[in-house]
Amino acid sequence: MEGIEEFGLDMSGLLAEMAALYAREDGDSGPALMPLGGIGRQEGERVVDLDTPLLGYATREIRDLLKRGNPYGLGVRDAQRAVHLDRDRSLALLATAVEAGYLTAPEDLHEPQHCYNCRTDDCEYHDHRTWKLTPAGRSLAHASGRKSSTRKNADALVAKVVKAAQTINDAPDATLWWVKEIRAVGKYAEDGQEQLLHVDLAVDLRQRLDDPAEQRKAEQRLRDAARDRGERERVWDMAGYGHWRTRLALTGRSKVVRLFRPAEGLDGPVLFREERNLTVPAVPSAPYRRPPEAPAEGCSWCGRAAPSARVAQRGSALASSPVALCEQCLSLGWTDDLQYQGSAQVWAWPVVRDLRGSLPQSPFHETGCALCGREDAVEQQWWPGDDRDGSGGDGREPIVLRLCDVCPGLLELVDAPGREGWWCVRHQAACLTGMHALLRRRAGVEEVPAARKARKAPRLTPLHRDVLARLGEHGALSAWDLARAPFSQDHQDYRWWQVRLIHLFDHCLITSVRNGTAENRELVRATSEVERDLAVRLGALHRPGPVWDGERVVEPAPPAGWAELRDQAEQAAAVLDQEALQRREEHPVPEAVRGRWG
Repeated sequence: MEGIEEFGLDMSGLLAEMAALYAREDGDSGPALMPLGGIGRQEGERVVDLDTPLLGYATREIRDLLKRGNPYGLGVRDAQRAVHLDRDRSLALLATAVEAGYLTAPEDLHEPQHCYNCRTDDCEYHDHRTWKLTPAGRSLAHASGRKSSTRKNADALVAKVVKAAQTINDAPDATLWWVKEIRAVGKYAEDGQEQLLHVDLAVDLRQRLDDPAEQRKAEQRLRDAARDRGERERVWDMAGYGHWRTRLALTGRSKVVRLFRPAEGLDGPVLFREERNLTVPAVPSAPYRRPPEAPAEGCSWCGRAAPSARVAQRGSALASSPVALCEQCLSLGWTDDLQYQGSAQVWAWPVVRDLRGSLPQSPFHETGCALCGREDAVEQQWWPGDDRDGSGGDGREPIVLRLCDVCPGLLELVDAPGREGWWCVRHQAACLTGMHALLRRRAGVEEVPAARKARKAPRLTPLHRDVLARLGEHGALSAWDLARAPFSQDHQDYRWWQVRLIHLFDHCLITSVRNGTAENRELVRATSEVERDLAVRLGALHRPGPVWDGERVVEPAPPAGWAELRDQAEQAAAVLDQEALQRREEHPVPEAVRGRWG
């Protein structure tokens, strides 16, 4: 940005030139205006009726077929997976799409394809020919089935934008931009247009400072302060960080409201106009340089004089944080609640594996905990909490280490062999909480309360309701059953169905069948109201497993009556498991006959 203005180029002119260069014609239904936040003309969202027939199928199926195309093209097997047709009918459908202008056929379509694997011609399993998507095909592949909005809803959205503009102008120093004028353009400017897909507004934004160089310096200070607070890196507007914050304050990430730069001679109804001139003279200042971070003296956890990166809780200042972690401890204590300047790719497992092998021979401290040096440490045998210890054995070889109550969870160790997976997860979470609490306590940093949002009620799509209905019909199902069943019309990949089942798991609408045989380990069944009510009552009384009590990682004993309530819940679950398995035997899941590729 600085180099552009040093050469005397006008930013608005440069953006207009780039807009003309990168503009696309296919699917562009927006006005001939430049978007407020980026380059290129605003590409209008193409909306189609997904239920109307197209090429002999529903438009939804053709769109999903084209969506499977990658930069290399679309193969026959992709068509078979998308519409569940055999090879000959998939080839016929691809030929129809070529005639309609959505695809381009491969040049060697009519030549025999010799397979060097099976030594035959026209092998259906090794046909690597691809059909390329045309601009019309790409436009249809990214089409949306979103419904139009009414003018009443559009007016309500515009009222929010106007109110946001007034708030911005009341404190222009917060974003260093202010709103001069807002005009209605496009379909929204037409009085008789009642059904609106978009609300197009032309917004005239003005800089707070009259000197562009000083404006850039001030915006850079805003951006550095936001990064210091833990704001994640994003793709900012070409006009700067403050411009992006202003645009975000106006509409957020609305898909209905679109903002444009006002073109010369633009005519449209004025929705908002600021009579004041909020641009103020800038005070000349020295060239801005980001304040250098003071080097950390050492790691705040292990106490070694190793290169360390400052860390802080999200919402706290990072550059002045007194807490720093070395590369090893940063990987051990990494969670979403911490921020630091560096790569987001922090892999804990390689560090855990290396420390498990090196700490018994070379502890970081001669006394106390071998990892962090805390005095209340005991030398004993520890067992890996999972099967990934890298030892090459069965993953259950004990490790003799002198550790405190927090460090075992950081190294994914447990105090007894055979700990269940849920216990290991709770143990690691409690140890991470204790590590962060001890780091804040040593540095004298107060904890920033995290904003916890209330969990919304489950949003069940027709597909989720269909899965629950199938469970009521067959008792118990697995992702493999759903993938092979005839009613799997859109996707037959069991991994796709697993994601759908996880959504139902998260909202306690299904659970695993625990009383089945080894073949039934992946079966799930629907939960009952009584079962969910018992689970809520159990969770309110006590949650088993280790916790951080503010001083140590302990495992509290359950209160009186909890064991009886747990036995009642397990008995109810066992009865439901047997009923689900019995119903599965009486009403077996049908299986559709499909070829190797679907």
